[in-house]
Amino acid sequence: MKSGLQPDQLLRKFDSAVKNALVQSANQLDSQFTKEINSKKWDWPNETKRKNGKTVTAPRDIVDLGKLRSSQTRQQTGRYSIEWIWNVDYSAVVHNGARLKGGGTYKARPWTKTAEEEVKPLGYFADILRRELDG
Repeated sequence: MKSGLQPDQLLRKFDSAVKNALVQSANQLDSQFTKEINSKKWDWPNETKRKNGKTVTAPRDIVDLGKLRSSQTRQQTGRYSIEWIWNVDYSAVVHNGARLKGGGTYKARPWTKTAEEEVKPLGYFADILRRELDG
């Protein structure tokens, strides 16, 4: 008789491995999102006096009073899915940019895209999953 994992044991092992890989990948992205917001790397066309009193030029971070950064939350939305939310009314404008009524533009600072480029979450997930399943 051949020994090894039975189908139900294999399913439990796989499910556990996927959940662990998902959590570890989410932790990496979570951290990188914050790092991107804090990074003095974002181009901006002019000098600005922020609400916190500091005057900034480019490159700059995207932190003024810290509300965008501190609004970052994540929640599991499905068995194998996680969603991040930045719950301030201007988060989409900061991330995606915008056209102003006077014809100008508000430059995009897509911190989620740059975080994903840095972490490469699918590859990170796959590496963890492979290690988990290989024992």
